Amino acid sequence: MNEKKYQSLVLDDPVYRLTDGRSRPEFMLVGGMKCGSTSFARYLSAHPQIRLTGPKEPHYWSWHRYPARYQDFFANESPLTDPAPGQRLSGEFSTSSLIHPLVPRRVLANLPALKIFVLLRNPVDRAYSHFMMCRNSGLEKDCSFEDIVRREMDEIPELLAAHERGFLDPSGAVKLCYSAEDGSPIKVVKHQPGWPLRALRDDLDLRDFYYQSYLFRSLYHDQLHRWSRLFPGQQVMVIQSERFFEDRVGTMQDVARFLGLEPFDFQSAAQLQRSWDAGASNAQRVPRAYQSMDDATRELLTDFFAPHNQCLFRLINETYAWD
Repeated sequence: MNEKKYQSLVLDDPVYRLTDGRSRPEFMLVGGMKCGSTSFARYLSAHPQIRLTGPKEPHYWSWHRYPARYQDFFANESPLTDPAPGQRLSGEFSTSSLIHPLVPRRVLANLPALKIFVLLRNPVDRAYSHFMMCRNSGLEKDCSFEDIVRREMDEIPELLAAHERGFLDPSGAVKLCYSAEDGSPIKVVKHQPGWPLRALRDDLDLRDFYYQSYLFRSLYHDQLHRWSRLFPGQQVMVIQSERFFEDRVGTMQDVARFLGLEPFDFQSAAQLQRSWDAGASNAQRVPRAYQSMDDATRELLTDFFAPHNQCLFRLINETYAWD
């Protein structure tokens, strides 16, 4: 973190201010959505030094859910940065925290020593998995994936610029994150025949847009760059989802070391089948199979994401095989 340059971005919003004398999280997985967060949470919960209660994704820092109960979900009043054997850590896994521009500022004001995890999956696969989740739940009945993403490509530049303006503005006014330069609400298409426009006028509109924004939510550089400007690298662990999927045990051993936990055999943990009261409705359910993406659409999206991915790789000083 550049202390002098970004000091004005510490956002001590009284709405999000944590209460002294109550417990706080030591870690957060902030995203991304459809990148393996539920599996990550199940594996981490198996470690005997991890205490997890409450919902997997409380979405406190983005949508201010559970304002009275949020701090009851954690173990320690004074967060542990170097846990001794037997001491327990706790955290949460809200994937809206990565994309919302003001979350890192709100978190920094309350949890400056927080350990942060970020799971990143091939953005093409993430976007399509996100779309199929919405289609299977009945939200995408009318429009094809290719038609939606082509229109979303046109919306992205204005949204990226607004998110950056909102992030950098000292006032912390959330409306700046979804307003044009002249202050008018940004408009996005509804996924309906005729592609009618809808204005993003408040946080609920922004939340609904995020839930069905397949490409915008896959632009990881923009999202991670906000966190990296406020938190030092030694507090942030970026994990490629494909590596996690291929070697869950090895990845979780790295996670345990990052948190300062005692060694643990994640392979033998019986709790890996634990389900959650938020996120996946049943951790043991076999994921629903869906048809493969059209080859031409995959090529279109691979080309679209390529420059954004190159910015990400420079930011994290690592290259992923996402061709």
